Amino acid sequence: MDMGKTSNGRKRKSSLHPDPMVSVVQNLCDNVSNRLGDIAQRIGHDKDMSATRKMIYSSIPKMNMLTLQEKLRATTLIARNAEDINVFFSLPDSDRV
Repeated sequence: MDMGKTSNGRKRKSSLHPDPMVSVVQNLCDNVSNRLGDIAQRIGHDKDMSATRKMIYSSIPKMNMLTLQEKLRATTLIARNAEDINVFFSLPDSDRV
């Protein structure tokens, strides 16, 4: 049996390409795929953060114990810092509304 053929007589595809451009293009495709995955993950995170901010912004006006100045300051701080959003959602519901 010929080593370059399968049992049904068809030629076996070589896993190693003699053309160096094939490996260059493959590496490029792999890099692009990885980058696109990173970008998609970041877009998803940004979208989640946007939805979270909207929830917070709708909750702050309901906090009657805060003055208008305090509400504006809280909104500004939360808009600039994702960690503040996490702190806000760690509070019990009774303290958020």
